[in-house]
Amino acid sequence: MCVLIRAARPEDLEDIYQLVTYYANQGALLPRTRESLVAHLPHLAVAYQNSRLAGVVALHRLEPTVSEVRSLAVDPAFHKQGIGQQLVLYAVHQAEAEGYHKVIAFTRQVTFFEHCGFHAVPRESVPGKYFIDCVGCPMLTHCDEIAMERVLSVDSTRTSLTAAPASLT
Repeated sequence: MCVLIRAARPEDLEDIYQLVTYYANQGALLPRTRESLVAHLPHLAVAYQNSRLAGVVALHRLEPTVSEVRSLAVDPAFHKQGIGQQLVLYAVHQAEAEGYHKVIAFTRQVTFFEHCGFHAVPRESVPGKYFIDCVGCPMLTHCDEIAMERVLSVDSTRTSLTAAPASLT
């Protein structure tokens, strides 16, 4: 099955909201409002299979050289097809194209992110994350997420989001 991964569009927002809310209700993701998703639309990518939203990922700027993979969600009907990994790799390519030096993720899915080229790092090595998101998180005092990092090889000749692959199979 062919999976199309592309930048999110306004017409994707309701499906993205439903998918993110599904996982937020399970405690797997932080909740996002529709307004927040609209504001972050330029930083979202979606995966489609057979004209159906299969997954979503966001690439969020934390610091001038550090971005974060967040709001990664794959519809349960599309699990075990590699879509999550394709979304993460799309975000990594975006980060490289935008000149970031590393990408981080806070996750309980350590093995998954290791397969995407990330490795565990101390939370303290990402102070920007704490002051941006963690202080308002309901899990702050008992967070069970692991900080993961992938160091990028930044090629200064790539400056556009179009450098990221548009379709992965």
